[in-house]
Amino acid sequence: MFETKKDKSWLDRFQDKHPVLYSFGDLLLNILIIIFLVFTVRTYLISPFQVSGPSMCDTLNQIKGTCQDSFGEYLIVNKAVYRYSTPERGDIIVFRPPHNTEDFYIKRIVGLPGETVKLQNGKVYISNKEHQSGYELPEKYLNKNNKNQTLPHSAQLVTTYEVPQGMYFVMGDNRKKSTDSRTCFRGIGDRDCNNSVNNFLPISNIEGKAWMVLWPFNKIRVLQDPAY
Repeated sequence: MFETKKDKSWLDRFQDKHPVLYSFGDLLLNILIIIFLVFTVRTYLISPFQVSGPSMCDTLNQIKGTCQDSFGEYLIVNKAVYRYSTPERGDIIVFRPPHNTEDFYIKRIVGLPGETVKLQNGKVYISNKEHQSGYELPEKYLNKNNKNQTLPHSAQLVTTYEVPQGMYFVMGDNRKKSTDSRTCFRGIGDRDCNNSVNNFLPISNIEGKAWMVLWPFNKIRVLQDPAY
């Protein structure tokens, strides 16, 4: 039997006539595909984040026994998790603060929408539908210097916070050195923060959940959710 040769496609003919141009186009196409995939992954799935400052010590940025005052640990942030679920108490989140959408902060969710958060005697109490009389929040992730040291900053008079729907009350684990919901994510001297909606973080400002520490190598770990 005789075999008949199939006609070459226009792409094969182009490759035969212009091999250099074909190779360049193939390389360019691969680069564009890689850029698209990286953009898609970083925008919708996961993204790197470097922790800066001491606000989450000892949970984060505690390197060689020292709380870092500047840039430290590298994290992977899960940006897809909140597309299919809602943020929960104890989640460590990366977000844009309401007063400055150019920067990123990292804190822990303490109060959920519709709850009441009360700071009393250095402890945190939560009131909600299930616990109308309130209960003390066990915070095993706090180090000995921050245990029972959750105080309102000196510029504030309010110690009870009614969390609006669609918003969250967040704090750093290093309560003594954290700019968070207690100060409307601003400096301690902001006296316009008393009983203000600016104490709370809109869900739309949350970028994702801190998932895994990638650097330093001896600190690689998956961040565990606290057991309340």
